[in-house]
Amino acid sequence: MNKINIGNEVKELSSQMAISSTKEVIQYFPIDRFFIEKNGFIEKIRSVNYLEFLLCNFENVNPTYTVQLFICLPELWEKVNYEDLIKLTENFTNSFSFYSFIEFTYKYLEIDLFDEIIYNKNIEEKFKIDCLSFTFNTLDFLYLEDYEYIEFKENLFGINIEQLRRLQLKFKNDNEFTKAKPKNELYKKLLLIQV
Repeated sequence: MNKINIGNEVKELSSQMAISSTKEVIQYFPIDRFFIEKNGFIEKIRSVNYLEFLLCNFENVNPTYTVQLFICLPELWEKVNYEDLIKLTENFTNSFSFYSFIEFTYKYLEIDLFDEIIYNKNIEEKFKIDCLSFTFNTLDFLYLEDYEYIEFKENLFGINIEQLRRLQLKFKNDNEFTKAKPKNELYKKLLLIQV
Protein backbone atom coordinates (compact mmCIF):
# COMPACT_ATOMS: atom_id res chain seq x y z
CA MET A 1 0.00 0.00 0.00
CA ASN A 2 1.21 3.48 -0.87
CA LYS A 3 0.64 5.77 2.09
CA ILE A 4 -0.53 9.30 1.33
CA ASN A 5 0.67 11.77 3.94
CA ILE A 6 -1.50 14.85 4.09
CA GLY A 7 0.61 17.96 4.57
CA ASN A 8 -0.30 20.84 6.86
CA GLU A 9 -0.89 23.20 3.92
CA VAL A 10 -3.57 20.85 2.54
CA LYS A 11 -5.16 20.39 5.97
CA GLU A 12 -5.30 24.15 6.54
CA LEU A 13 -6.69 24.86 3.06
CA SER A 14 -9.37 22.18 3.37
CA SER A 15 -10.36 23.37 6.83
CA GLN A 16 -10.43 27.02 5.75
CA MET A 17 -12.69 26.20 2.80
CA ALA A 18 -15.11 24.10 4.85
CA ILE A 19 -15.35 26.65 7.65
CA SER A 20 -15.63 29.64 5.29
CA SER A 21 -18.44 28.00 3.34
CA THR A 22 -20.56 27.77 6.50
CA LYS A 23 -20.12 31.48 7.28
CA GLU A 24 -21.00 32.87 3.87
CA VAL A 25 -24.22 32.97 1.91
CA ILE A 26 -23.61 30.50 -0.87
CA GLN A 27 -25.76 30.26 -3.97
CA TYR A 28 -25.83 26.46 -3.83
CA PHE A 29 -25.29 25.15 -0.30
CA PRO A 30 -23.02 23.66 1.06
CA ILE A 31 -20.47 24.83 -1.55
CA ASP A 32 -20.36 25.90 -5.18
CA ARG A 33 -17.81 26.95 -7.78
CA PHE A 34 -18.79 30.62 -7.43
CA PHE A 35 -17.75 30.59 -3.76
CA ILE A 36 -14.51 28.76 -4.54
CA GLU A 37 -13.53 31.25 -7.25
CA LYS A 38 -14.67 34.36 -5.36
CA ASN A 39 -12.53 33.45 -2.37
CA GLY A 40 -9.40 32.66 -4.38
CA PHE A 41 -9.36 28.97 -3.54
CA ILE A 42 -8.82 27.68 -7.10
CA GLU A 43 -5.17 28.75 -7.26
CA LYS A 44 -4.56 27.47 -3.75
CA ILE A 45 -6.04 24.08 -4.67
CA ARG A 46 -3.92 23.94 -7.82
CA SER A 47 -0.79 24.66 -5.77
CA VAL A 48 -1.15 21.66 -3.44
CA ASN A 49 -0.82 17.94 -4.08
CA TYR A 50 -4.12 16.86 -5.60
CA LEU A 51 -4.13 13.39 -3.99
CA GLU A 52 -3.52 14.87 -0.55
CA PHE A 53 -6.35 17.34 -1.15
CA LEU A 54 -8.74 14.61 -2.29
CA LEU A 55 -7.87 12.32 0.61
CA CYS A 56 -8.10 15.11 3.19
CA ASN A 57 -11.57 16.07 2.03
CA PHE A 58 -12.82 12.49 1.69
CA GLU A 59 -11.54 11.74 5.19
CA ASN A 60 -12.34 14.82 7.22
CA VAL A 61 -15.38 16.58 5.86
CA ASN A 62 -19.13 15.95 5.71
CA PRO A 63 -19.97 13.62 2.78
CA THR A 64 -22.54 16.02 1.30
CA TYR A 65 -19.99 18.83 1.29
CA THR A 66 -17.24 16.58 -0.08
CA VAL A 67 -19.25 15.28 -3.03
CA GLN A 68 -20.44 18.75 -3.97
CA LEU A 69 -16.93 20.19 -3.57
CA PHE A 70 -15.57 17.63 -6.00
CA ILE A 71 -18.35 18.36 -8.49
CA CYS A 72 -17.08 21.94 -8.47
CA LEU A 73 -13.47 20.98 -9.25
CA PRO A 74 -13.37 19.20 -12.62
CA GLU A 75 -9.78 20.35 -13.19
CA LEU A 76 -8.74 18.37 -10.14
CA TRP A 77 -10.31 15.20 -11.51
CA GLU A 78 -8.66 15.73 -14.90
CA LYS A 79 -5.37 14.83 -13.17
CA VAL A 80 -6.68 11.65 -11.56
CA ASN A 81 -5.91 8.23 -13.01
CA TYR A 82 -6.80 4.66 -12.12
CA GLU A 83 -3.83 4.11 -9.80
CA ASP A 84 -4.66 7.34 -7.95
CA LEU A 85 -8.16 6.12 -7.15
CA ILE A 86 -6.88 2.77 -5.89
CA LYS A 87 -4.31 4.57 -3.76
CA LEU A 88 -7.03 6.81 -2.30
CA THR A 89 -9.25 3.90 -1.29
CA GLU A 90 -6.31 2.12 0.33
CA ASN A 91 -5.72 5.20 2.49
CA PHE A 92 -9.30 5.66 3.72
CA THR A 93 -9.71 5.22 7.46
CA ASN A 94 -13.49 5.48 7.83
CA SER A 95 -16.62 4.24 6.10
CA PHE A 96 -17.85 7.74 5.25
CA SER A 97 -14.83 8.25 3.00
CA PHE A 98 -15.88 5.20 1.02
CA TYR A 99 -19.50 6.39 0.88
CA SER A 100 -18.52 9.76 -0.57
CA PHE A 101 -16.08 8.10 -2.94
CA ILE A 102 -18.65 5.62 -4.24
CA GLU A 103 -21.31 8.29 -4.65
CA PHE A 104 -19.02 10.67 -6.49
CA THR A 105 -17.30 8.17 -8.78
CA TYR A 106 -20.40 6.17 -9.63
CA LYS A 107 -22.90 8.99 -9.96
CA TYR A 108 -20.83 11.79 -11.45
CA LEU A 109 -17.84 10.13 -13.12
CA GLU A 110 -19.98 7.12 -14.11
CA ILE A 111 -17.32 4.57 -13.23
CA ASP A 112 -17.71 1.37 -11.22
CA LEU A 113 -14.95 0.77 -8.69
CA PHE A 114 -16.72 -1.82 -6.52
CA ASP A 115 -14.42 -4.66 -7.57
CA GLU A 116 -11.40 -2.50 -6.83
CA ILE A 117 -12.71 -1.96 -3.30
CA ILE A 118 -14.16 -5.39 -2.54
CA TYR A 119 -11.26 -7.46 -3.90
CA ASN A 120 -8.45 -5.21 -2.67
CA LYS A 121 -6.41 -6.98 0.03
CA ASN A 122 -5.28 -3.61 1.41
CA ILE A 123 -8.82 -2.59 2.41
CA GLU A 124 -10.27 -3.82 5.70
CA GLU A 125 -13.20 -6.27 5.54
CA LYS A 126 -15.28 -3.94 7.74
CA PHE A 127 -15.12 -1.22 5.09
CA LYS A 128 -16.04 -3.66 2.33
CA ILE A 129 -19.12 -4.80 4.24
CA ASP A 130 -20.05 -1.18 5.00
CA CYS A 131 -19.69 -0.28 1.30
CA LEU A 132 -22.02 -3.07 0.24
CA SER A 133 -24.58 -2.15 2.87
CA PHE A 134 -24.38 1.54 1.99
CA THR A 135 -24.80 0.83 -1.71
CA PHE A 136 -27.82 -1.43 -1.22
CA ASN A 137 -29.46 1.24 0.93
CA THR A 138 -28.69 4.15 -1.39
CA LEU A 139 -28.80 2.52 -4.81
CA ASP A 140 -31.24 5.08 -6.19
CA PHE A 141 -28.92 7.94 -5.23
CA LEU A 142 -26.07 6.62 -7.36
CA TYR A 143 -27.75 7.85 -10.54
CA LEU A 144 -28.33 11.39 -11.72
CA GLU A 145 -31.98 12.41 -11.64
CA ASP A 146 -33.63 14.73 -14.15
CA TYR A 147 -33.60 17.64 -11.70
CA GLU A 148 -29.83 17.18 -11.23
CA TYR A 149 -29.25 17.41 -14.98
CA ILE A 150 -31.27 20.63 -14.91
CA GLU A 151 -29.02 21.96 -12.12
CA PHE A 152 -26.00 21.39 -14.36
CA LYS A 153 -27.75 22.80 -17.44
CA GLU A 154 -28.62 25.93 -15.48
CA ASN A 155 -25.08 26.16 -14.10
CA LEU A 156 -26.29 26.28 -10.48
CA PHE A 157 -23.03 24.87 -9.07
CA GLY A 158 -20.90 27.03 -11.33
CA ILE A 159 -20.20 23.88 -13.36
CA ASN A 160 -22.21 23.19 -16.50
CA ILE A 161 -23.35 19.95 -18.10
CA GLU A 162 -20.65 20.13 -20.81
CA GLN A 163 -17.91 20.22 -18.17
CA LEU A 164 -19.44 17.20 -16.45
CA ARG A 165 -19.76 15.30 -19.73
CA ARG A 166 -16.11 16.02 -20.65
CA LEU A 167 -15.04 14.64 -17.31
CA GLN A 168 -17.20 11.54 -17.74
CA LEU A 169 -15.73 11.04 -21.21
CA LYS A 170 -12.19 11.18 -19.82
CA PHE A 171 -12.94 8.22 -17.55
CA LYS A 172 -15.06 6.40 -20.12
CA ASN A 173 -12.18 6.52 -22.62
CA ASP A 174 -9.71 5.07 -20.11
CA ASN A 175 -9.86 1.29 -20.50
CA GLU A 176 -8.72 0.69 -16.93
CA PHE A 177 -12.10 1.85 -15.66
CA THR A 178 -15.34 -0.12 -15.70
CA LYS A 179 -18.34 1.92 -16.77
CA ALA A 180 -21.18 2.33 -14.26
CA LYS A 181 -23.97 -0.16 -14.80
CA PRO A 182 -27.72 0.39 -15.05
CA LYS A 183 -29.46 0.08 -11.68
CA ASN A 184 -30.81 -3.44 -12.19
CA GLU A 185 -27.38 -4.74 -13.28
CA LEU A 186 -25.63 -3.10 -10.34
CA TYR A 187 -28.16 -4.62 -7.97
CA LYS A 188 -27.56 -8.11 -9.42
CA LYS A 189 -23.80 -7.62 -9.24
CA LEU A 190 -23.95 -6.57 -5.59
CA LEU A 191 -26.07 -9.61 -4.72
CA LEU A 192 -23.34 -11.89 -6.05
CA ILE A 193 -20.48 -10.24 -4.16
CA GLN A 194 -19.32 -12.13 -1.11
CA VAL A 195 -16.97 -10.58 1.40
